Amino acid sequence: MISLKNKIWQLLKRITRFRYFLASQKRIDYQEQIDRRLVYALAPRKIPTGRQLKHLKKFLNPREHLIVKVCSLLIVASLVYLGVNFIKKHIQYQPVFGGEYVEGAVGYPKSINPLYAPSRDIDGDLSNLIYSSLFKYDTSGNLVNDLASSLNINGNTEYFVKIKDNARWHNGEALTADDVIFTINLIKNADYRSPLQPGLADVAVEKVDQQTIKFILPEPYAPFPEMLTFGILPKSIWENIGPDAAALSDLNLKPIGSGPYKFKSLLKNKDGEIKEYRLEANPDYYGQPPYLKNITFKFYINYQEAIRDLNNNQIDGLSYLPFEERANLLGADSLWFHELVRPQVVSIFFNREKNKSLADKATRIALAQAIDKSQIINDVFDGVYQPADGPILSSSFAYSPNLTKYTYVPETKIASATLSLTVIDSGSNLAVAEAVKKYWETAGVIVELKAISREQSLETVKNRDFEALLYGESTGGDPDVYAFWHSSQNTARGLNLAGYSNPEVDKLLIEARQTANREERVAKYQKFQEILTNDAPAIFLYSPVYTYLQSKKIKGFSGTVIINPADRFSDVSNWYIKTKKKLGR
Repeated sequence: MISLKNKIWQLLKRITRFRYFLASQKRIDYQEQIDRRLVYALAPRKIPTGRQLKHLKKFLNPREHLIVKVCSLLIVASLVYLGVNFIKKHIQYQPVFGGEYVEGAVGYPKSINPLYAPSRDIDGDLSNLIYSSLFKYDTSGNLVNDLASSLNINGNTEYFVKIKDNARWHNGEALTADDVIFTINLIKNADYRSPLQPGLADVAVEKVDQQTIKFILPEPYAPFPEMLTFGILPKSIWENIGPDAAALSDLNLKPIGSGPYKFKSLLKNKDGEIKEYRLEANPDYYGQPPYLKNITFKFYINYQEAIRDLNNNQIDGLSYLPFEERANLLGADSLWFHELVRPQVVSIFFNREKNKSLADKATRIALAQAIDKSQIINDVFDGVYQPADGPILSSSFAYSPNLTKYTYVPETKIASATLSLTVIDSGSNLAVAEAVKKYWETAGVIVELKAISREQSLETVKNRDFEALLYGESTGGDPDVYAFWHSSQNTARGLNLAGYSNPEVDKLLIEARQTANREERVAKYQKFQEILTNDAPAIFLYSPVYTYLQSKKIKGFSGTVIINPADRFSDVSNWYIKTKKKLGR
């Protein structure tokens, strides 16, 4: 009984203590609320300030304080990382109008006139920027519309070209079919002595309406549109200038065209030579307006002077860099090296009339297999030039991937053969010829190397005075290689240097240049390449590149193939220096 009373008494004591605890806890909670209200009244911010955080270590032990610091650093680093990635993904830099591009060139302008510009690279460069043409080559070497808005062909001999209705001359006047016909008639007039005259002499031209011209060819010729890449002259300005005065006109240096840039000013030295030529953007250009406000050309007497100014940042680009001058460049990391493939194939042509052993196809194939052309390209041209396996560039729409390719066979042996290899001693030609000589000698051929000057080469080619000739042929933008491989061109004035003759090839070359149907042309040219390479009348080595230098501050260049040097400006409206930021998605 007593023990039960004690247990009940202990339980009541515990309940009493618990009630006192609850009461005291309520008082504490109430007091905390009062304290919090007081703190918030004095400092309404819930997030501590930097000044307050300084006292944090007074309430934390060292381990807790270290954890807080590490976590803070991780949070800051994460925020920075997320911010940078957000900018990379969403902030875009868009080109805007402004800035000046200064390009160096060797030589000086003489006649910035479409009638005469094809004769000189610098004249062609400036003419390309100032004048517009019916068609032009794009950055991949394809023919595209320029002034032309459409082209229709009737029966392979009639070409109807409609020009854009928003094209205007730099003086504000409208460009019409009359200007096109006027320019073509000047070219056709032999008194003006235009190098374009032979190609258009037999082409008739008629006006259909103010925006449409009709060309009538004496016979079908599929590459004809390629001939319409010359600039158009304004009739109203040139119609009263005769042939004798045309070459001397001040308009040759201060032209009025319809292209993306127009003449601004020029600077001559005390001897009257042009040292600088300035262009400004044409705000009324019918195409995409250029971003670059100004383009200035500086002219030099040689590449050494031009490269010196490029190294000293006096110019932003160089129109062309010869391969052998690369070693003289400083700060190459600050430059864009635009390696543009040219429509040229360097080959070794065999003359079977001069060396009877070359009449044997097996011998010609063995000579081809004895050469490691890839190694020559690496050793002589630092791997920049492009290997060639046939007469048509691999970038052409008509290239055949099924042509016969003669790869290097190190164990090739050619018994009791002697051969003379002729080469023009210019640029890197001699280095290539010496490499070929070593390969042939390794295969057992006794080789005589014959170096000639560029002046001597004219007679050498004309008289076919060679056994084997290292030589480059420029094919142009169209795959028409009739002039190089048709049997009728095996004459003193022709360019069939190998004296090649194959009736089936002759037929294919004629038919391919007479049909305007692209698919038919491709099929015929591919068949031609397969037959030709199988016959091995020459060894196709490589295609050179046109090295165009620009400072890395210049953006927007996208070229890969260049038909003519001036075609490097085909996308000039896309070049830019200045940019603005824009928040993208």
